[in-house]
Amino acid sequence: MSARLNILLAEDDKNLGFILKHELEGDGYYVDLVHDGVEAVLRFLDVDYDVLLFDIRMPRLDGITALRIIKRMKSDVFAVIFSGHAGPDDREAAVRAGAAACLEKPFEIAAVRQYLKSISTFAPSMQLAQSTG
Repeated sequence: MSARLNILLAEDDKNLGFILKHELEGDGYYVDLVHDGVEAVLRFLDVDYDVLLFDIRMPRLDGITALRIIKRMKSDVFAVIFSGHAGPDDREAAVRAGAAACLEKPFEIAAVRQYLKSISTFAPSMQLAQSTG
């Protein structure tokens, strides 16, 4: 059995969301894709995720607000926020909300992979989803 991170990806750009999901699943991660902040919070209520990857600007509820809500439920969940329009205020708000980083779009998938690798390496006590396959 191998341990894999369970990731909740919230991205309203369906093409980018699909690409990120496909790439990360190819790396062996479990990835659930939703398209707005409300869906992200609702999905989080049903599944214990290790990592959140959220766009800032999404319909119905932005990624930073969704992150704040989720962090009240599980303060130790790891989060990376990203945006094509993030200014210094957005980056500061993301970090205050509990994000480890705020990536500027377009970004290389390697940047996301590096964060995920650091979680696996530096947080051995984190509960990881177990693969039975």
